Amino acid sequence: MVKYVLHYFKGHGRAESIRLAFKLAGVDYEEKNYEFADWPKLKPNYVTQQTPALEVDGTMICQSKAVLRYLAREFGFYGKTSLDAAFIDQAIDAVEDIWSELNPVFHGPRESMPQRIEKFLKDVVPPIYATLERLIGQKQAGDFFVGNSITAADLFFFTAVDMVNVLSKGANSLEKYPKLVALKSRIAANPKIAAWLAVRPPEATF
Repeated sequence: MVKYVLHYFKGHGRAESIRLAFKLAGVDYEEKNYEFADWPKLKPNYVTQQTPALEVDGTMICQSKAVLRYLAREFGFYGKTSLDAAFIDQAIDAVEDIWSELNPVFHGPRESMPQRIEKFLKDVVPPIYATLERLIGQKQAGDFFVGNSITAADLFFFTAVDMVNVLSKGANSLEKYPKLVALKSRIAANPKIAAWLAVRPPEATF
């Protein structure tokens, strides 16, 4: 049996789609969590000097999307064909625009963070959601971004929206995008994912 160990801070963030992949697959894994204050001394241990990272039988993989895609291939969440995989990557790359724009929100003076969050929610998120709303309406989509079963794209989308909603203090950021609302609900209704959502610790507030 493969031994998986996920390395990340004590929070959801970019590691949450990886956790959901494990939960959906019903595969056990361990976590090594740490506090933000400990990061400077731990950072040199990771080749990219970033987390999340995943140990696979002692071998380390860094970069959240690389880890998610690896697990999706292992667990069968990457479609049935290379074309399916390309469409899954298309949706993942669209969602990544949310994550990449979060970096300047968190890196800056603490006192001006509310203004950065407001700008992010007003100017950055809606165009990305509009793109995703179009993608879920394309012919490769079914109940999910690609076909009628959950893929890596759906997990990556789900956790990005959760982070946006944390920043919006619980407001439903998807309310103007009915296809995405329905998609998120279908993902959350999966029994294995629902079981995890019922017990996972809440995300930190900002």
